[in-house]
Amino acid sequence: MSVLGALRRLDESRFRAELYRAWGTGLGAGFTHAVSLEQIGRSGSEATEELRRYLLIGAQQGRGIGALVKARPKLCEPFEAAMLSAGDEAGTLDATLRLLADHHAREYKRMLKVRMLMGYPVFLGVLASFLLTQPFLRRGGWKAYMFAIAASLTAFMLMGGILLSILAGMASSGAAYTLPRFVRALVMGVEAGLPLGRTVRLAVDLSGNADLRAHIAKRSDRELSTTPLATLFERCRGVPPGLLDQMRIAEATGDYGNTLGRYVEMLETAKK
Repeated sequence: MSVLGALRRLDESRFRAELYRAWGTGLGAGFTHAVSLEQIGRSGSEATEELRRYLLIGAQQGRGIGALVKARPKLCEPFEAAMLSAGDEAGTLDATLRLLADHHAREYKRMLKVRMLMGYPVFLGVLASFLLTQPFLRRGGWKAYMFAIAASLTAFMLMGGILLSILAGMASSGAAYTLPRFVRALVMGVEAGLPLGRTVRLAVDLSGNADLRAHIAKRSDRELSTTPLATLFERCRGVPPGLLDQMRIAEATGDYGNTLGRYVEMLETAKK
């Protein structure tokens, strides 16, 4: 609810990227999950630290990462949980962790832009605390005015996070943020070995794009698994013609990673 809390939540992707990259580096060096997670040290994010501690304790008890994630699904996003479970079951968790680290690193870069935009409502909130309390100056003098300013600023700092969270959600829901997130998630899911239908549903959910969500809302899991991507997203307002063309090429060649990966790189470059 607080302003600082809302701003810290925008940094969550940075801490997740650090966790997954360090964890993957430990596995690549031959360490066990328990040793890797312990050597990482405490995270600067409460949510990420809770996930790290939970996985560390579970790994020390000899439990599998996939089983641990499924037992506490709220500790990470559904897409993350599916990726971790698939990587653990396939024995490719180190590669999956690299994918997740890259994903969160890109998300953090996008959220930095949103965070900068949030400077405007914070400034306006502080300014409003001085302007809206001016009647206290005329009625009670400087002491009453200063007390009113302090009370107003305190209320804004404690409760203003609600407004900032709403504004940040609106700012990050544009196509410049949601479309690259959707395409990247598709590529990651395919590379992690997730079934295509499940990948599509998770990628749409992760994107946060309202048009994509509405387009597949009434689709069954069977339809998502059996319908070609380009056909599935035809006439969807959230998917541009260029992406549909790349989906057709990816399905024809079976090379989703390079085809869609190059497309989203071009998309992100054009937005800079």
